[in-house]
Amino acid sequence: MEQCIQIHNIPRMVSSAPPAKYLTPDALRCLLAIPDITTPKGRRHLVLLTVLYDTAARVSELADIRMRDVRLDSPAAITLHGKGGKVRTVPLMKQTVELLQSYFTENGITPQKSPDMPLFWSGNYRKLTRSGITYIVQKYAAAAQAISTDIPATISPHVFRHTKAMHLVQANVNTVYIKDYLGHADISTTEVYARADNEAKRAALEKASLCLELPCASNWEQDADLIAWLLSLG
Repeated sequence: MEQCIQIHNIPRMVSSAPPAKYLTPDALRCLLAIPDITTPKGRRHLVLLTVLYDTAARVSELADIRMRDVRLDSPAAITLHGKGGKVRTVPLMKQTVELLQSYFTENGITPQKSPDMPLFWSGNYRKLTRSGITYIVQKYAAAAQAISTDIPATISPHVFRHTKAMHLVQANVNTVYIKDYLGHADISTTEVYARADNEAKRAALEKASLCLELPCASNWEQDADLIAWLLSLG
């Protein structure tokens, strides 16, 4: 028993988590342009990808969205059912609302009449599974990779969640708001995105250096006499 206690008290090795994968705005636009919106399936998949990004939903949360969870009247929002029975409501962008309205009209959906119907369903009108959503995401990601080098080698539905979080950080949204948006229990989880955003770091450091009045780089490359003298030395 004493040996078991000693073994149990050995500290666990802690390794740093790999940086979160996310899409740049250009990469996201490229991927969302892939679905063929001339077909019903392509339009449905475009709505799915857009809602996945706009809500920053986990794949299980997206699969569990029912018609009763969608509100398109102002202020438009979707209610997500997360881990441990936690519920949060996230706002929707105007473009997402328009896509959902067209989606409902095309499929003859009246949320009030079918409140228990899943927002995204398979061929038998049952909710899409996690693997089904993953298949759709990877299908369009592979197509986008063929035309853009900005698309990461591997993309899962969770990359859309990371992408929304990074875009909120880059837009200087308060970390507390981002925490609530993502449904994080601890703000330290949300702060990972702020630490990972190199562009935000660069902008912050550059802004801080303005008050120091650091000397600007000289334009010696434009001094023809100096260049000629330097060449004469060689």
